[in-house]
Amino acid sequence: IGAHMKPSPPRRKRLPKENPKPLTARWPFRLIETLACLALIGAFIGGGVYYLRTAPEFRVRTIRVEGANKLADETIIQLSGITNADCTLFLNSAAIRARIMKQPYVRECKVTRHFPGCVAIAIEERTALATLMVNNRLFEVDDECNVLREIEPDKPHPGPFITNADGLGYVEPGKKLDNNPVACALAVWRAFSQTAMSREVTVSEISAAQENRLCMYCNELEFEIRWGRDNFEKQARKLDIFWRSQTKPVRCKSYLDLRFGNDVACK
Repeated sequence: IGAHMKPSPPRRKRLPKENPKPLTARWPFRLIETLACLALIGAFIGGGVYYLRTAPEFRVRTIRVEGANKLADETIIQLSGITNADCTLFLNSAAIRARIMKQPYVRECKVTRHFPGCVAIAIEERTALATLMVNNRLFEVDDECNVLREIEPDKPHPGPFITNADGLGYVEPGKKLDNNPVACALAVWRAFSQTAMSREVTVSEISAAQENRLCMYCNELEFEIRWGRDNFEKQARKLDIFWRSQTKPVRCKSYLDLRFGNDVACK
């Protein structure tokens, strides 16, 4: 039996495994590789941004202003801060709108970019309703008590003068007045402007010394018209009915008072 057994092959000696490098030895190379990749990506992005910022096809070529009547288009463009050197892609519409909204005559503003090189600025303007007189200075005000601008005494002024408004303090264009008598005087003027009587007489002044006694003066009348603090539309209708029912000139000498319910007191 032993003669027929094949000899077993010699066993190979196993070589000792190489010890891997510890992580502490490899991390600087990994860090360098990561930083190099990030630098390459950053350079690529930076180059792309630089190209877009400087590309002629994306420069602002047209600025279109819509809705401006009182303000000149050039004034709106100057307020926007946009120039032909700006890139349409990177314009900050919110910042442009905020700059334009600082102009007192601007009620609302919308900035729209039209690629590749056009910017549209649509504005809604405020309209002066009356003229506020404070310490011998005149200011245009709109229907929301916003002070629009100061005007010279010898220049044309919108609406009647609103006078005798106490507690105003310092009046500055661009600010909104927190004064109820002035708000009531503006409401009186709006309500009266809807009457037929307003087309026959000229209101020169509304005294706002008291909320419950707003006195309106007209060039053609020798008496004052006294208004209460609320229901201005109702008082205006009552005044209009009284005016149409009277023969002219109306026989009031001192005042016409609208503060007594459905009655009109005339003295």
